[in-house]
Amino acid sequence: MTRLRAMLLLTATLGFAAPTLDADEDPASFVAFGKDFGATCVTRSSVTVTVRNTHASRTVRVWLERSVGGVPTGDRSKSDLKPAAEPEDLGCAHSLEGQEQKWTIQRAMFLDG
Repeated sequence: MTRLRAMLLLTATLGFAAPTLDADEDPASFVAFGKDFGATCVTRSSVTVTVRNTHASRTVRVWLERSVGGVPTGDRSKSDLKPAAEPEDLGCAHSLEGQEQKWTIQRAMFLDG
């Protein structure tokens, strides 16, 4: 748990107003990758890789780069991740050829505040 999250949880528990968020927060630290057992990927003996925003109130714009088998493909995607939104599907954790696919954050920024 990050220090900021611990502070927010503590202030909410004690009934205090939430602290003002630092202007120097790293938006990339609020981008979380996950896994889902979507039918398309499961039929390939894989899982769906997802991405979501964990910030409580701010939208994060993130640029991701995909790599297959450890080699960057040059494929870039951009997503606006809203707080508390459902995760977005990126693709299967393994390509059709069975190579591992990964996504890495190239850039992230807050769209508001």
